[in-house]
Amino acid sequence: MTTAVIQAVLLALSMAALYAAVAAGLTLTVGVTRIINFAHGEFVMLGAFLTYWLYTRFGLSPWFGMAASGVALAILSAAVYRGFLARVLKQDEHNQLLATLGLSILILNLAIIAWSPDPRVMQAPPLLPTLNLGGVTVPGNNIAVALVGLILFVAMYAIRNYTRYGTQMRFASDDPTLAAHAGINVDRVFELSFVIGGAAAGVSGGLVALVLYVQPTIGVDLVIRAFAIIALGGLGNIPGALIGSAILALTEGLTSTFVPQGGSWGFGIAFVILLLVLVVRPSGLFGKQAHP
Repeated sequence: MTTAVIQAVLLALSMAALYAAVAAGLTLTVGVTRIINFAHGEFVMLGAFLTYWLYTRFGLSPWFGMAASGVALAILSAAVYRGFLARVLKQDEHNQLLATLGLSILILNLAIIAWSPDPRVMQAPPLLPTLNLGGVTVPGNNIAVALVGLILFVAMYAIRNYTRYGTQMRFASDDPTLAAHAGINVDRVFELSFVIGGAAAGVSGGLVALVLYVQPTIGVDLVIRAFAIIALGGLGNIPGALIGSAILALTEGLTSTFVPQGGSWGFGIAFVILLLVLVVRPSGLFGKQAHP
């Protein structure tokens, strides 16, 4: 029983790193621009498809696929921001929500038309050695996902807190008007945050292809989890999102493993926890409480 618990926890933590990678880019974008980007999940989905195709059609390593997906989605994010979101930022919040939701639905339906809704499995060989320790086995690809997910998450945190652009992002997020008067190009800072978030989504898509499956609707499932993680951790709080990812993944993993028919219960129970947290602390576990 102890071995089963340890294995379930380790596998859940590898999924927590995947969830954290998906949520990291979204946390950065939402924290800076204050736009709830519903299309983030579709960017992850596109990254998963690109990694899958590069491996299955051209035999290119998933490591290369992740990097290529990050670059491709960064370019796509820049194009989307310049041609679409830059104008939406100046509109009402409801219009912003509807615009990104519409973009999400458009990309999803185009993907279904182009590639069919059928799931695909990449079946890549282990990128890292399998961990075998006292009866506990963790596949090498799960270890790779955990490492890349954590590296990506740390990179998001470092960019936001220890770089000049990160300082500008925080300033522009807190008070765009004052930031503009201080000489900061707020539009360019917002674009940069969106591009970085898109790159993170592309790399996350590569991780998804490595250990889950590739399907047009996979982004919908993941972005729902990402929003739950952001709500748990607090808006724009990157370390909080990491803890939120662990809570969500551990709840899902342990429920799926030890509760009869728990595979369909885990996600629901995780959101019960989310609702309880938001009832007690609406700003999330690590968000700033509003003061009258």
